[in-house]
Amino acid sequence: METTIREYLSSDYNDCIEAFKSNVPDYFASKEVQDFENFLERIEKGKDNVRFFVVQYNQKVIGCGGFADMNDDSLFALAWGLIHKDFHGRGFGEKLLQHRIEQIRQINPEFSLIIDTTQYAKGFFEKHGFRTTKVTNDYYTIGMHRHDMILQF
Repeated sequence: METTIREYLSSDYNDCIEAFKSNVPDYFASKEVQDFENFLERIEKGKDNVRFFVVQYNQKVIGCGGFADMNDDSLFALAWGLIHKDFHGRGFGEKLLQHRIEQIRQINPEFSLIIDTTQYAKGFFEKHGFRTTKVTNDYYTIGMHRHDMILQF
């Protein structure tokens, strides 16, 4: 089975939305669907300074995620990383994270990487060296807390 990671294309929109919705309500709040749709539309219009990628498995888009340069190529933020729920636990999320880190490393090998995520995904990021810097209870919705995390190289 072949896995590839490539730049996002507008033709990937529906597959990315489907992957996102598969993670509601376990990893994303239902109100975030519209935020994600708006985000993809801004990318398509070139309005966001985000590099965004898709994960393909057997030529089907099963996930996506990107990053943005926050300041002078030394601080980056991960953006909307997700894998379709049917494909969790198979290493696709790790491949996507490593791909984004390698892309950032090409820009600047000494960087910091931030993310905000929920308590349900924070363990994944902790396994990859991220540490929590702040917790905001009920940020995304009641019972879904925001964990601000950082990884420094």
